[in-house]
Amino acid sequence: MKVDANRIRCIDPLVSPQYPFNEPPRPPERSEPRYATLADYEARIPLRDGIRLAADVIRPSASGMKFPALVTTSVYTRQLQRSVIALGQNEAGVSEFWVPRGYAHVIVDVRGCNDSEGVYDLFGSQEQQDLYDIIEWVAEQPWCDGNVGMSGISYMGRTQLFAAEQQPPHLKAIFPYDASCDFYRDACFHGGIPTNFTTHWTAFVMNLNMTSGRNPNVEGIKQKLEIMYSHKYPFDGPFYQERSAGPRLDKVKIPAYFGSGWYMNELHLKGVFDGYNGTGDIPKRMMVGPRPWPLRPWAGYHYEMLRWYDHWLKGMDTRVMEGPPIQLYIQGENTWRSEQEWPLKRTHWREFYLGGAPNGREGTLAESAGAEQARRLEFDPASQEAFHGQPRLTYRTEPMAKEMELTGPLALYLQAGSSARDTDWLVSVADEGPDGKTRELCKGWLRSSHRKTDPARSTPAQPYHPHLAAEPMEPGAVYELPIEIWPVCNVFKPGHRMRLEIANSDSIIAANGRPHVTIRAKATNTVHEGGRKPSRLIVPLIPR
Repeated sequence: MKVDANRIRCIDPLVSPQYPFNEPPRPPERSEPRYATLADYEARIPLRDGIRLAADVIRPSASGMKFPALVTTSVYTRQLQRSVIALGQNEAGVSEFWVPRGYAHVIVDVRGCNDSEGVYDLFGSQEQQDLYDIIEWVAEQPWCDGNVGMSGISYMGRTQLFAAEQQPPHLKAIFPYDASCDFYRDACFHGGIPTNFTTHWTAFVMNLNMTSGRNPNVEGIKQKLEIMYSHKYPFDGPFYQERSAGPRLDKVKIPAYFGSGWYMNELHLKGVFDGYNGTGDIPKRMMVGPRPWPLRPWAGYHYEMLRWYDHWLKGMDTRVMEGPPIQLYIQGENTWRSEQEWPLKRTHWREFYLGGAPNGREGTLAESAGAEQARRLEFDPASQEAFHGQPRLTYRTEPMAKEMELTGPLALYLQAGSSARDTDWLVSVADEGPDGKTRELCKGWLRSSHRKTDPARSTPAQPYHPHLAAEPMEPGAVYELPIEIWPVCNVFKPGHRMRLEIANSDSIIAANGRPHVTIRAKATNTVHEGGRKPSRLIVPLIPR
């Protein structure tokens, strides 16, 4: 598909996919484009403490008529959200799609950013409370019929969950896409390892808010960004819990449609499952799909979101609640499939054991444990190869004799030791074709000193680490390291292999320019295979 920005910001965005189905549904009723657009780019929303937030109000031009509204809030500046700029922060959704179909789109600069007054709070309790006031102000406007939903992904998806937890009376439904629920584990620290996503994100927010001279009060942004940039709080605790929707998902009492893509295996993917399973008995749906194209400005799934909001905000017959609630894109087959629950009840949990010929960096994944042996990684963080995620151990299954589907969470139980007191482990699972080319599927991470798990919150395929303290290793001792690997959905075709890679650092290229901040300590790291305590990979096998 040729990328044409003018075909994205339009009534019918040329972006795929738009539905989580193999064939587009045919709703009996659907809002069609029939209204001209009226825009107020200088609106101000008063909050209970007297602070005023800057907002763009883009609505149908129809005198005397009232419409439902979609609210979007972020730190990414509202002006960017109405542009064709393909920045990753252009994520509010396309007003040119919504407004002609009879929806107002209200895009808000959160407290302390861009043109809004106050001190920036970075998802904190004040910013969450503001969401209540924003939604109720929108509902009271003469052009709004009192029915409010929300639009946008990532930051704007997370604020949808926060808003629903505030329970403003006029918020009737949400569509949280790419809405991670655990600020510590999903965004800031993977397995206790600091992510460079936070430093990249900090740079984006600084560029958008601190170089234009529009914001007279950047102290709040400076304070919060310094926390993010420096990884000031290395353990889970009040700072991250306050800024995570997960602990309070039981307060979400309105319909919610959760979504993400399998490619988001370093940031948002886990949140779609946490959100869907963490909310209670509410009307809800979930979809996990392929990488949309083009990515930005965000315009994917607008037609499915239209079905959702036509139903919940306009009372139209769209049949959006018919059929199984979960739609999964099956990688390897490149097709959508409906499911009733997550994880799938028909899952057979299978173990693959790390082994193979002794010595070297190449091993096997087999369904039985072999003889006891050790495989070593000599890790030197100052070496050139460390900047390319090397050295690494690679384990492969035999070529598949028939199709094998893995759908669900995975876990690697690594029996390992180190000459250092602490070291990091980064693992990935890929589909390797007969030609040797690989397609990355999912990832997992763990800092050895964060190996402690909470048995009450863990399952064999999903070990849960509290990340409350560091427990250094004794050099030379062997420890079991339970490494959570984020969920997968893939069919391995005949002749293909499952490939597991293990390293102590990221490649600056393979990590999409966002390598983790791994421990810079020279070490001899040892993976123990076979015998009575073998290293093993637990995978979710789906019968076919």
